[in-house]
Amino acid sequence: MGLLILEKHLIWSGPNAEGGMSFYYYYDAITWIVGALVLTAVTWFLVTRYLRARALRRRPRRHNHKLLKRVVKIKRELSRRFLPLGVSKNIHAVGVGLLAGAAEQYCIQVFVNDATQELWNGSGATPLPGSYNGIPLLLIEMPVAEFLAAENTGLPAVLDQYPNGIRERQEVIIGGISGANSNLNGQSGTIGYFCTRKSRFSRLKETHLLSNSHVFADLQKATVDEGDSIMQPSPGEPGNNRPIGTLVNFSALKFEGDVNEPNHIDAAIAKLWSSQQHKPLLPFIGAVKGYVNKKDIKIGEPARKFGRTTGYTVGNIFSIYLDIWIQYDRTRQSAFFENQLLVEPAAPACQKFVAKGDSGSLLVDENQHAIGLIFGGMSEAPDTIHSLPDRATIPVVDKPKRIEGYGVANPITDVMERLKIELIV
Repeated sequence: MGLLILEKHLIWSGPNAEGGMSFYYYYDAITWIVGALVLTAVTWFLVTRYLRARALRRRPRRHNHKLLKRVVKIKRELSRRFLPLGVSKNIHAVGVGLLAGAAEQYCIQVFVNDATQELWNGSGATPLPGSYNGIPLLLIEMPVAEFLAAENTGLPAVLDQYPNGIRERQEVIIGGISGANSNLNGQSGTIGYFCTRKSRFSRLKETHLLSNSHVFADLQKATVDEGDSIMQPSPGEPGNNRPIGTLVNFSALKFEGDVNEPNHIDAAIAKLWSSQQHKPLLPFIGAVKGYVNKKDIKIGEPARKFGRTTGYTVGNIFSIYLDIWIQYDRTRQSAFFENQLLVEPAAPACQKFVAKGDSGSLLVDENQHAIGLIFGGMSEAPDTIHSLPDRATIPVVDKPKRIEGYGVANPITDVMERLKIELIV
C-alpha cells in the first residue's frame, strides 16, 4: 500500500549534453508532504483564529436560552401589532425584561409616552393585558428616543456642565472623544473605539475608528465619497478641528419604514490616517479586553461608557431584544430598530446615562468587554414623533415605572458581524 502512494512518475526525458538521456521524475511523497504542510498551516490558522475569538468573547452566563427564545418570538409578535406607524401614538418600544424581584421571570415590556393616555388608537380606557401567550406584560413610561448627535445652537458652551466629557482637540486620539463627519456642520458626536477590518487580509493591520452612521456619515448621501473626512473635534465644536481619517463604510438607515424591514445597526468605520497618533483606551475605563455575544448579555448587569458630552457614566441593562422607534432631529424622520439594548442610569449615582453628543460611545461591562454601541437615548425635546392624543386622561390605578436619561445601543456582535470588523484589544 505504501508503494502505491509513494511511487515516482516520469515527467520528461530527453538527450543531455553528454550524449546520453536525462530523466525527470515526480515523486508522490512530495505531494503528500506539501499537502500535509498546507493542511497543517490551514488548521493552525483556523484553530488559532477560533481560540483567539473564544478568548476575546466573554464566558457565557447562565440563563434559560430556550425560554428566552420563546419570549423573544412573542415579543416580536407584539411589536408587529403595536409598533407599525399609525397604530399607536403612545406606544413606541417593546422589549424583553425581568419582573421586579424575580431573577429568571422574563416579561415583555411595553413602553409608552404617557400611561394616562390611550394605549393604541381607539382603545380608550382599555388597559394593557396582564399577559400575552402566557408571558407577563409590563407597562413602562419612557420618553421617545432620539439619535444623540448634538447640534450647536450658537449659544456659549457650558463646559462645566459635564466636566468629564472631552470636546477639545486631542493630539493622541483615544475612544470617547468628540469627532464627526466634516459635512455635519454644527453637529457633534463621539469616536467610539478602534477596530480592524477582517474582510480584506491586506488591510488587517490598518487601524479604523468606530462610531455611528449618523456621526461618521452624511445620511443625506447614499454612498461614501472623497469628501467624507472625519474631524476631531466634531464640526459642531467651538475649538479648532482637523481631519484625522476617511470614512470607509457605514450602515444605511431606513426612515419611516415598515416594521417588517427594520434597522439593526447604526454604525460606521473610518480609516485612521497612519500619521495620526492614537491609543486604544477609554478614559476612566481603560483598554477593551474583548466583547460579549448578544445572546449572553444579562438583564440587570452593569454597563459603562465614556462619551463626548456626559463623559463617564454607569448604568444597568434594563431591556434586551428591544424594538424601538428613534427620531433623527436633523431630518425630523424616524427609524425603526429591532433587537437593541436599553440602558438605565444607575441612580442615584448617575441620573443621566447619555445626552446629545454621546452617539457613538462604546458600551462596556465591568471587566472591559464591549457590549454595544450607543446611538440613541431619551429625547430632551418636549415634542416627539408620537404626539399624544387630544383626549381626556385615563386614570391609572398602579402608576407604572418611569425611565429617563436612558441610552439605546446596538449589540456589539451585530455591529462586528455586519461591518466585518474586529475590535482592537
